[in-house]
Amino acid sequence: MSKTPTNSKNVEILKKTLTAVLAFVFILGITSSSMAQRNLNYHQLAMKNKQNPIHFDFIVLPGNSDSTVTFASVFSLSYNYLPFKKVQAPTENRQYYSTVSLSMEVFHSDKSRLRKKNRDDVSIQGLDLAGRTFWADTAYAKNYDQSQSKEEYLKGFLKVSLHPGIYSYVLQMKKGEETNSRLSKVQTRRIQSYPNMKVGNVIFGDKLVSRGSNQQLRISDMGSNVRYGKDFYALAYIPGYDANASYSLHINRLNIADEDTTKKGEVYSKELSDKDIKTHLIPTLGNDEESTLLDLKSTDKGYAYALVKIPNSNFPNSSYRFTIQKEGEKMPVTRSIFQSVWVDMPTSLLNLDTAIDMLHYIVDKETLKKISSGSRAEREKKFHEFWKKRDPTPNTEYNELMAEYYRRIDYAYEHFTTENTVGYKSDQGKVYIKYGPPQHTERKFPANGPTTEIWTYPNRTFVFKATSGFGDFKLVSEETK
Repeated sequence: MSKTPTNSKNVEILKKTLTAVLAFVFILGITSSSMAQRNLNYHQLAMKNKQNPIHFDFIVLPGNSDSTVTFASVFSLSYNYLPFKKVQAPTENRQYYSTVSLSMEVFHSDKSRLRKKNRDDVSIQGLDLAGRTFWADTAYAKNYDQSQSKEEYLKGFLKVSLHPGIYSYVLQMKKGEETNSRLSKVQTRRIQSYPNMKVGNVIFGDKLVSRGSNQQLRISDMGSNVRYGKDFYALAYIPGYDANASYSLHINRLNIADEDTTKKGEVYSKELSDKDIKTHLIPTLGNDEESTLLDLKSTDKGYAYALVKIPNSNFPNSSYRFTIQKEGEKMPVTRSIFQSVWVDMPTSLLNLDTAIDMLHYIVDKETLKKISSGSRAEREKKFHEFWKKRDPTPNTEYNELMAEYYRRIDYAYEHFTTENTVGYKSDQGKVYIKYGPPQHTERKFPANGPTTEIWTYPNRTFVFKATSGFGDFKLVSEETK
């Protein structure tokens, strides 16, 4: 099947425009909320969607003794964020390379820094160094497309051993041939010893692997988030575990608008069995060629963890609270919040009103008016009902037909946008959105006329003619077979 020709000149114009608007800021673990994107139009959403995914998570693991902990930064850097260069002596799987180095410095801090509302005011000046660690690696790509991929990651971790206390920490990153390091914001947190923890933490993983008698958890490459539509594993520390007590796991959907994290409703619950509980466990960080992992070793001492597979493929794309409850107690013994992230989410779906407006290509005005009316909750309900009726796999949350439709809008925007017309408003864009990629395309250059492009589908043919020298084409005929 032939691909629709790309107007490379105008794609470069679009990229330059996006680059001029977007400036990279090295911020740790930040995800955009729906509120922040609520009033953005498609063009602004597209700019936000071009930001490069890098993910950092800061975790605390048991240390070498009861009085110490391992404090670690686990990270993944997408290939399209890294500056690749051609290898001087290339091999089949190594055509391009990119070098990256990271360091983490941890300083003794105090309560006053925890209480600061404006964390931008926090600095490390005058603080005593508690620990420093360094990491460096090289990413290799077998071709240019892989070097630009958002799905390929360079992964690693930095760790230091700490005693309980309050600490401020900062990361520095250097990519490729950069001479100056990029500095993260200073973060401050209280570190507790495992025996003294009141509420346990949770680490998320993509896959569980058996290595002889031991198990290894591959840590999520989304930081503290998980991939939308994909099941995952949760390793949850249970402080003060009582083998004679009953424990239950609960996952509730959250409403994060206006920083409100009230419960929307429980999407999953489970009574934890003996098989779910791993006692005398000391998780330790490691890695292999694929990912960063936790080696789940049992020891004579160790701590109690719940290791549970979470059926995230049944959950909507949203934010969630993860808790483990001990029977008879009101406060959870384990608590965490995670975000489901749709990595390649079509741009329109970042904003409800934009997503509804883009339906005008396939619905009549009356239907669009009905879906567009009412409160936000009512519009959201009608939008989901519209696509639910057309879901080819209704037993899962992921709707392939909806995703394909909005991907076509993104394709039209990126490939048919010119200096005169936005791609999804062009004649070629509208045809592509309705019918998808043509089976065959042909471009003709008549001596005494404008350039002509013919798109052939199984049951129809479209003919477009150039109206300018900037890639603008107008539909001049449609033939149905």
